[in-house]
Amino acid sequence: MRAELLSSEFGNLLRHWRRTRGVSQLELANRASLSTRHLSFLETGRCGPSRGTVLQLGRALDLPRAETDRLLLLAGHAGDWTRLSVDSERVREQLGKLAPLLAAHDPFPALITDPDWCVAWHNRGARALFSKVCELAPHLASEPLDLRQILADEKCLNSLLANRDELLAEVVMGLYQLEPDPASFGNARSLLAVLPSSIDRAGDAVERASCASAWQHEVRLRAGARTLPIEVFSVPFARPASGFALVLLRPADETSRAETAAYFTELIERFA
Repeated sequence: MRAELLSSEFGNLLRHWRRTRGVSQLELANRASLSTRHLSFLETGRCGPSRGTVLQLGRALDLPRAETDRLLLLAGHAGDWTRLSVDSERVREQLGKLAPLLAAHDPFPALITDPDWCVAWHNRGARALFSKVCELAPHLASEPLDLRQILADEKCLNSLLANRDELLAEVVMGLYQLEPDPASFGNARSLLAVLPSSIDRAGDAVERASCASAWQHEVRLRAGARTLPIEVFSVPFARPASGFALVLLRPADETSRAETAAYFTELIERFA
């Protein structure tokens, strides 16, 4: 991720929190012992803050620790989360116990992604869908399946979806919701690095994303001569499972439920 993009995202998030707290630039500048000119430059991305300045702003805005850490990371500084240690194997073992819940979502796809954007667990519906993806793009590694490769494969996604670019733009916004804990922020950069440059990576993504804790978007799945409206819903796991996320695909409306269920049932039978 480019340095100027980080500065822009830092400014967007700082402005979001200032407005959420209902304070003016002048009031925040006074609280944080900054000039209004300097604060304005920080919000517009014209300059980057020192670590001390970020901490001052976090205190002045009475931010939760996680949000101050997120600002530190966007400003290019290490957050306090670097001192934490997590038993990743134990986390995987615990999340693996959710497999029966994923199975209950069949025939609609359900999966859990890990901090490396790979599929850690999935149900039959998701396995069948990914088998179709690998059929469309045989060069993709299937074990483990890396979602970054799928999102970066223009030909594959265009064959599968009727609204690929719209989805990718929403994925960029969703990065900040799938990774609420700054401990997993570096994984967002690894995904941004492979997405097409035509996708708007800055804009108001941070400002929109920081207002929610779950991500959902409708995709139009190509199914022969027709398209099926599918809602993709994802919610992150909290610490110590930061970076893992539950992803569910389901019919976007009740009128298409039967048709969508039949489509995924056929996929399951085909790739069984």
